[in-house]
Formats: sequence, structure tokens, C-alpha cells
Amino acid sequence: MNYTLHGTPDENEERQIIDGLWGHNDHYAPVDIQPLRITVKDESDNIKGGIIARTWWGGLEIQYLWVEAEYRKKGVGRELMLMAESEGVRRGCHFSYVDTFSFQACGFYKKLGYLEYGTLDGFYRKIIRHYLTKHLC
Repeated sequence: MNYTLHGTPDENEERQIIDGLWGHNDHYAPVDIQPLRITVKDESDNIKGGIIARTWWGGLEIQYLWVEAEYRKKGVGRELMLMAESEGVRRGCHFSYVDTFSFQACGFYKKLGYLEYGTLDGFYRKIIRHYLTKHLC
């Protein structure tokens, strides 16, 4: 056995590791991960915000949510989340989950009905990561 530490990504190796894990998990429940991406663009077709998520095992996993600064606090993020949740329900999801840092959007998610179920201190020795979930149906 040869162990090798890498500092650069290798899509082929990463895919083999992920596929190996999901192959193992598939013995317990069928793995059906489906990507979900929603974008919002301006009149010039420039992306001003979006969500990257995925659905699997009844959950909607919000991986990334971003809205350009000038469009924040104008309902754009809320609309993106509602669209993602609606699609999640359509795909059979009964809950959604997300994590965010203390300087990001914890209050935003709580206003949308997400409940905090955990935190992790120590990022950059001063930042807290918040873990939130919401029942969808």
C-alpha cells in the first residue's frame, strides 16, 4: 500500500473516492443524488445570484447560496430559497439543511423557518459555523 498526500485536486481520484463511498452507502439505501442549480440574471444575462444544491435520501442540501451585494435584502435570496425548497418537495424531499458562518446568513435562514441544530466554533479562531434545518412537508 502506498499512501500519498496531495495538495492539488484530481477530479479522477476524487470521483473514485466519492463513487466508492456512495457504492458502500447504496447497500443501505439506493443513492439517487440529483443536482439542483438556480440562477438569477439581470437584463444583460449576468448572474446576480444563485443556489447550488442537491437532493438525496429525502433531503435538500443547500451547498451554496450567493446574491450580489446590490441585490441583497431585496427578496432575491428568499425567492431562490423558496424555489429550491419547492423543487425539493417536488423531488420528494421532506427536509432541507444548510450551514453558514457567523458573518454570513444565519438570521436570513432563521427568518425562512430554519432551526439551528448545531454549531462548530474555531474557524479562523473567531468564526462560528451554524447548522440549520427545516421540515418541508
